[in-house]
Amino acid sequence: MEESMSETTKGLQKLSVTEDRILFHGSYSQFDVPKTPIEVNEMKNHLLSRQLSRSIQSERPNQFQTSTIPNGEEKTCFQLSPDSPPDVGSNGIASPDCLSTHVPSKTLDAETQFTLDDAEASSRANSAISPAITPTKSRVVEYQRVCIGGDDASGVTKEDLQEAAVSLLKAMEMREKYMRASLQKNGRIVKWYLKMASVDSKEELQSPRKSCYYTAPATDKEHPIHPPEFTGDPFEVKHWPEALAASLSFEKGIAQLKPLKEGTLLPNLPNFILEDFIRDEKTMRMFVANGPLKSFAFRRLCYLSSKFSLHNLLNEAGETLEQKNVPHRDFYNIRKVDTHVHAASCMNQKHLLRFIKKCIRTRQDDHVCLDKSTGQPLTLKQLMEHLGISAYDMNIDILDVHADRNTFHRFDKFNAKYNPIGQSQLREVFLKTDNFCNGIFFAQVLKEVFSDLEESKYQNAEPRLSIYGKSRNEWDDLAKWAINFRVYSPNIRWIVQVPRLYDVYRSKGVVGTFQEMIENVFRPLFEVTLDPTSHPELHAFLEHVSAFDSVDDESKMDAIHFDLGLPTADRWDRHENPPYAYYIFYMYANIAVLNQLRQHRGMHVFAFRPHCGEAGSVSHLIATFLLAESINHGLLLRKAPVLQYLFYLCQIGLAMSPLSNNSLFLEYHRNPLIDFLAKGLHVCLSTDDPLQFHFTKEPLMEEYSIAAQVWKLSFTDMCELARNSVLISGFPDVVKSHWLGLNYWREEAGVASNDITRTNLPNIRVAYRHETLTNELHILVRAALDAHRKGDTSKMSPCASPLHVIDSNLFQMAYLPNGRSCGDCDDDVKEVGK
Repeated sequence: MEESMSETTKGLQKLSVTEDRILFHGSYSQFDVPKTPIEVNEMKNHLLSRQLSRSIQSERPNQFQTSTIPNGEEKTCFQLSPDSPPDVGSNGIASPDCLSTHVPSKTLDAETQFTLDDAEASSRANSAISPAITPTKSRVVEYQRVCIGGDDASGVTKEDLQEAAVSLLKAMEMREKYMRASLQKNGRIVKWYLKMASVDSKEELQSPRKSCYYTAPATDKEHPIHPPEFTGDPFEVKHWPEALAASLSFEKGIAQLKPLKEGTLLPNLPNFILEDFIRDEKTMRMFVANGPLKSFAFRRLCYLSSKFSLHNLLNEAGETLEQKNVPHRDFYNIRKVDTHVHAASCMNQKHLLRFIKKCIRTRQDDHVCLDKSTGQPLTLKQLMEHLGISAYDMNIDILDVHADRNTFHRFDKFNAKYNPIGQSQLREVFLKTDNFCNGIFFAQVLKEVFSDLEESKYQNAEPRLSIYGKSRNEWDDLAKWAINFRVYSPNIRWIVQVPRLYDVYRSKGVVGTFQEMIENVFRPLFEVTLDPTSHPELHAFLEHVSAFDSVDDESKMDAIHFDLGLPTADRWDRHENPPYAYYIFYMYANIAVLNQLRQHRGMHVFAFRPHCGEAGSVSHLIATFLLAESINHGLLLRKAPVLQYLFYLCQIGLAMSPLSNNSLFLEYHRNPLIDFLAKGLHVCLSTDDPLQFHFTKEPLMEEYSIAAQVWKLSFTDMCELARNSVLISGFPDVVKSHWLGLNYWREEAGVASNDITRTNLPNIRVAYRHETLTNELHILVRAALDAHRKGDTSKMSPCASPLHVIDSNLFQMAYLPNGRSCGDCDDDVKEVGK
């Protein structure tokens, strides 16, 4: 017996030594220091086991189940292999289906979850983008999560939940109607849930399914990472549509079209009314100010933030490992877009200084401006002599264009920084398009900046150019400037900003009414859409314009309150500036009519992406929530939990600029961007004004690097911000499909919408974001359906009424012969279950 025990002991000792050798790579004692870190060995063993499991699975044929959907077509769905149960993951973690509240579906086919057979999908299928890839060889993305079970997991009473759900869904419904009328993009997920809110009972509500956790198949190698290079003249127009016989007029500040001939087909345009929008804005004010709703939104936002912290603790290593498994791709070579930058300040101060010095040396005899006293042309050399400055003497300190501590809460001093050396004449010469020398210097410095972007290859921008509304010739002058000097780059898309300066023009007698300013901005756009040959240069230039912006100092108080009784634009002849929401409404209304006309003519449409929420009143965010596709800044969302929660649910884009805010309105450490990112808001980083705020040749990378250092962002966080910037941007769909993948627009598909080989964004993060958003919307829709079933709204607060009870009257709709209202566009979600 003793001999057998000793032999057993010796065998165990040998086995222990053997295991130690394997674990410590040659160490003969478990107490010796290993030659390589344990984490490296664990990762290596994980990769080996993963490769082994893949090789085993590849030997088994994938099983597919074919089901018939109501329209008679067959739909192939990927199913897990028999020895990999669908309800439990390989690590014993519950599958996504087990984590969401399950509601049995009686009348809806479970295979038709997120069926968005709309014009958006069909237009992409017929365009240069290939149709969405059908999963043929996919895998389920599994990750660890904390499950909160129970029928009521909202943390509030059932009555408060129902009131909050009905109010929030009504607000989202109001936004959806405005987005649909203007043909702007709204989240496909929220559109689907709004459609589900119209079912009869919550028993018909579908719960989120695990199909959203399937990855897309391997990247189609025939679809390259880089868009095809454009050769030839970028401003060459290959197709000139025939003129449309219609008369154009502006009534109460909004464009109106009437046919000139019988048989002329015009789109049925919505007739927007200012009073109706004011009522909707007041309804939103009631929602935002409601106490129980604020408490509910605040609790849900805190929950989202805490949930993300747990997600990071549980899955950070998995996300990092997923990125390491992607060959070639990293943060430096994924696409990033600077979605908010002004063209007049898109270069850094050293670049501008060198450019001015070069112009003084090489083009000193060019006439650049007129002498104010004599009216005679001045050369660049004479101008510099008049200012008493030589090229040798100039330096960064003399240039004085960089923001400092003196600009904090002083927007007037910040605007003065646009004047090099404090001289408005130099700004006129070097940073304007409409000057004595026709903007040649501005064109040259912009082309140098664009050349740097092309050299970086993966950085893109959407610079703003200004249209002021002082005359109708501004658009033609701007288009001729861009075409004559070939100001173009495949890395940029233009955005046109309209400063809110009516009071300045009115005091100078440039315009008589607010409608005159609006007409100066939009009449040329309608004319060129009706007849492209009337403004040929403008027609070519608009092909490179993606959106409109509204800019000015938001910290200035509105002299007049936005309320019922305000005069319409044609009767606004007072000298005071209209309120912020007044500007936003009239810009939106004309953009909406213009988009309907341009879609009817087969042209691309424009988005509305104004500055909002940087300072001033929270009410500005109400107007843009209803009317804008995305916004720039949005700092004040931190003070309005209801709006912040709505921006999250609708996934409205936020282009935030922490360095800009740090010098103007909010210190860097107080910036809410990191908090917004954690909660899941659709945020991205932008530069705003590199001339005033940045130091390096790559201001966008500078923005990312500082944010990463201050907030300790992971590479997953940075890749998520970069992907968001591309989604928010106005680059064409065909370009985005190369940058993000063929399925990028199918956000309702969950993980399948992400191509990690292009975005370097781990599928774990995409799955988490999708699951969290759909669960939030699912909770709200279930509660709203409960309230609708009860039908007892007498005890609810005035701002919380059942869905479809508040008559929003978004606009007076003209109806088409088939019963469709003109505000309904084809990208609406089809009837549920079909």
